[in-house]
Amino acid sequence: MTGENYTDWSDRLRDVEEMVNVPDLRSQVASIRDRARAMRLGYKRTGQKPDWAVIKTQISAPLAEVRARVDEELLRRESRDALVPLDRDPVPAKFSDLVRRYYEQLGKDN
Repeated sequence: MTGENYTDWSDRLRDVEEMVNVPDLRSQVASIRDRARAMRLGYKRTGQKPDWAVIKTQISAPLAEVRARVDEELLRRESRDALVPLDRDPVPAKFSDLVRRYYEQLGKDN
């Protein structure tokens, strides 16, 4: 965000955005790039370095999620036998304990 390589990084991210043909992923990459651009402009304007915790939650973590989804999509397209999770939605907090216990029970039966 603050270094000389920001432009190269942003250009590569734009290239990724253009290569991805899944609309949802493409829009996520565009959104991440827009947030990064806004942070960079704020840094250039004020000279104050960005909050790295914010960068982690708004840039790094979403990029990791996009990367995982691209990997899943590639696996799905390359192999008919590849196991890829069908449901990507997170478990609602009020059910997380029940889901954990359910999977623990499944594991015990083997």
